[in-house]
Amino acid sequence: MFLVPNDFQLFQNVLTNNDFIINHEYQMPTKNSVGKTKSVIIPQNKIQLAVDYLAQQNIECVELNDEVVIDWENCQFFHANPIPSRVRINTSALKTFSNSVMDVSKHLHNKWNLHLRLADAQDNDGWLRQDYKISNFGRLIGYGISSLQTMPKVLLKEVLAGCYEVDVNASALSLLPTIYNTTLKKHSTFPSIERYCLNRTIIREAVSLSLKCEIKTIKRAFTSIAFGIRKNVKSYKNVDDKWSVPTLTEIFGNKNLAKSFVEHKEVKQLWKEVSEIFSALSKETKSTLPEMNSSQRVAYLYQHNEALMLQVMMSFVGKSLVITKHDSIITSSPLSIIEIRVLEHKIYNKLGFRVTLSQGVL
Repeated sequence: MFLVPNDFQLFQNVLTNNDFIINHEYQMPTKNSVGKTKSVIIPQNKIQLAVDYLAQQNIECVELNDEVVIDWENCQFFHANPIPSRVRINTSALKTFSNSVMDVSKHLHNKWNLHLRLADAQDNDGWLRQDYKISNFGRLIGYGISSLQTMPKVLLKEVLAGCYEVDVNASALSLLPTIYNTTLKKHSTFPSIERYCLNRTIIREAVSLSLKCEIKTIKRAFTSIAFGIRKNVKSYKNVDDKWSVPTLTEIFGNKNLAKSFVEHKEVKQLWKEVSEIFSALSKETKSTLPEMNSSQRVAYLYQHNEALMLQVMMSFVGKSLVITKHDSIITSSPLSIIEIRVLEHKIYNKLGFRVTLSQGVL
């Protein structure tokens, strides 16, 4: 353990002497920019020391709560929509989950920062501060050790048990055709994309049976198509002259299965339509977004529109909102079936997106 000096230069020297790596590149804030601070890489052994220290503390004596509460005082805003500043989680569930993970895998326990998350929750009587920032692509991004948005879903289900998630089904594929028509001022139809959005569960099942692989793998592959994945399945040499495995082959575990997916009748035409959308949108926005590559330009358009849809959802649920994700929200109370249909119509009337929403309890 070392003492932190008041002098900033001495503080940097202490960090360097203890094997911390400081990136000295920084940018002062200006009228048009928030600036960029220096970053510090923490040595793995120091992280382990901190984890071990927290594990040895007598946190068993801390009183645990078992209810979820939302704090709307001093709330943040995503454009005109308020977001809770703090959420009180179920620390009893977090402690039980933390112990269970530790029994199975210390590596996973450390990867999910469960000691730090539990210590933070217990130090604040279960209250976790929710900090957000808006990315350059328009998304609302949660950050910090207390962020619920960044928690693994399996953990989120424990600490927000009893809350509800309202999710946009096949979000990217649902939005892309409208983004295409709006941007290019067209009225094109994309029957294969529409077919998939209406029958995604059946189509995934059919492809899964045909290829004899798990549904979650098929779902991941279809989602990747919507984000511009390439059809290449053969390993290739990258710019560093090292062999790389294409994303699709990585998803399926071998190139033969990946190739079978590419050639499946339920995939071929859909991929063709998505490629047409990507190509046209990329070409159309090249002059307005010259600093971005082809995929980034489409991602920029998609994420900005996704953020607009999220705002409609946030406005609709009001103070039932707990946290936002990217194409979903988590609420403290459920929406009725009628309310879900009304929200779908609001999204269509405001933005032109024909989406279907699903709701599940955490």
